[in-house]
Amino acid sequence: MARSSTRVGRKEEKAKRPPPVPALAEPVDDAEELLRSTLDALSAHVAVLDGQGTIVAVNEAWRSFGLATGYAAADHGVGMNYLAVCERSASVSEEAARTACALREIMVGTRTSFRMEYPCMGPDGPRWFQLRVTCPSRSRRIVVAHEDITDVKLAEESLSRLNARLLRLQDEERRRIARELHDSTAQNLLAISLNAARLQDLARGGGGEQTARVAAEIVGLAEQSLQEIRTLSYLLHPPLLDDIGLESALRWLAKGFGDRSGIAVEDRVDALGVALPPDHATALFRVAQEALANVHRHSGSEWARLSLRLRGPVIELLVEDRGRGMTPGRGGDLPSATEVVGVGISGMRVRLEQLGGRLQIRPRRPGLRVAATLPLAGLRLIEGSDRVESTKRALGQGEQAC
Repeated sequence: MARSSTRVGRKEEKAKRPPPVPALAEPVDDAEELLRSTLDALSAHVAVLDGQGTIVAVNEAWRSFGLATGYAAADHGVGMNYLAVCERSASVSEEAARTACALREIMVGTRTSFRMEYPCMGPDGPRWFQLRVTCPSRSRRIVVAHEDITDVKLAEESLSRLNARLLRLQDEERRRIARELHDSTAQNLLAISLNAARLQDLARGGGGEQTARVAAEIVGLAEQSLQEIRTLSYLLHPPLLDDIGLESALRWLAKGFGDRSGIAVEDRVDALGVALPPDHATALFRVAQEALANVHRHSGSEWARLSLRLRGPVIELLVEDRGRGMTPGRGGDLPSATEVVGVGISGMRVRLEQLGGRLQIRPRRPGLRVAATLPLAGLRLIEGSDRVESTKRALGQGEQAC
């Protein structure tokens, strides 16, 4: 009797238990939740369409953008036919017409994806978006994603304006050089040719003293013309840095520039004890070259100082003068310096930034100070150099600072 009651109790206990859950139900729910959370984490505005173009799901970015633009429907567009909306707008919007055409082609299987960039008026002003329509393989769903690319477009426009400005400055620089050659060197060469013709006539007539005077004038004009041409060539054509190294090239530049321009150049170029890659050496040399050229062209200074040194974890190149200087902008820096000194300095600023460096143009009393810095990190030390230990210390300080 006791055994019989035990069996009855077990039957009643089994009857109270809930039915077993199918083994696949929990993983499916997890997969759907993972997909939903993944879509919500995307910055793009995403809608999933069925095979007829009806919206069956949207992500959080889609819902937020709709609310921000005044779309207050509780369904956030779910149940609306996206293809029909595009077709209704096709007559007034080229983008809508292209999207509708692409959707139809994707639905019939003649294409698998579509991409287009278009402008849009957002809640905070005009924006740019990229539309991508894709149909994943083995799926009847179509994914529509609108990605905000306004920052990319603004950067492209800024780069385009910069390139246009650089081209204008380059043309102005070329015109300036052509004008200088025409107004000074060409006139001197013309005078040389005329005096040479006079000298020939005088020589035929036997005028000794006058012939000597004309000949001396020819020699002076010829020397002046050669000096001007050599100065221009010197400023435009750098030496072979691979052959003589940056430090020697800078000393050579300082001496040659001083001799040809008449500006006293103080040379404070230290041996760095670092093997500079060609692009690093060229960048620093070009900055020195352009900065000295601007001292000659714009400052009116009779003195300049060219310095190269290690300063903490960076290599620093300085060009200073005592000339007229420039009007500083905010923070004491001169962000509009390219308007005064031409395309060379602005080009060097970009080149230094690409190497992780920086270019600063600041006023001094009196004059101007151009400073170019490049990081030491990653550069190879020259064993046996007198500056190896100090360079190692500088690198160590830089690592500690980081």
